[in-house]
Amino acid sequence: MADGASMVGRPSTRDERYVQVMQALVRCVARFGLEGASLTQIAAEAGLTRPLIRHHLGNRDEMIAALQDYVLQSFADQTQALVAALPKDAAGPTLIDLLFSDTTGSSPDMVLAFAALTARAAEDADLRTACRASLLEFEAAIRGALGQAYPQADDRRVDAAAHGIVALYLNVASLAPLDMPQEWAQTARTLACKLLAELESDA
Repeated sequence: MADGASMVGRPSTRDERYVQVMQALVRCVARFGLEGASLTQIAAEAGLTRPLIRHHLGNRDEMIAALQDYVLQSFADQTQALVAALPKDAAGPTLIDLLFSDTTGSSPDMVLAFAALTARAAEDADLRTACRASLLEFEAAIRGALGQAYPQADDRRVDAAAHGIVALYLNVASLAPLDMPQEWAQTARTLACKLLAELESDA
């Protein structure tokens, strides 16, 4: 029984390899863009051979589709984990702590990969729909968490707070590679806290 359980819980080599390839793809797209990320660069980043990367990612269109699935699913999983981690008491401040912490939230590479996908979405209607849905689902999850934390707050204030917090978070996360001054990121966090304070004043 114990042996069977350990085997079930152990990820397969294929699963590990998939994550290895996808993480390398995300890092390369974050650095070089969708057009600049080559199989050779991805292979070097992953520490694997080019034919093996080709096997996993296929041609350029298949690579973009794989990136889309991986990034959007990762965001969905992170959003679910974020909301689940919020306590019943002090959910608002905890949300700000989690989003604007240096050690949690989406990695800058993931946010930049998402930005690369949204740039391509201008010419790809299906991709545009998927990226828009992902972002709106994230904002809706934040809105839902704030609504539960501040049930007496005006709905319009809750909507505005969710929108503002998401915008501030994405801005900070996407610009993290620039190593912005600490005061700059702190200003964004302070503004997010002010949005919460407005909800508290309604409660």
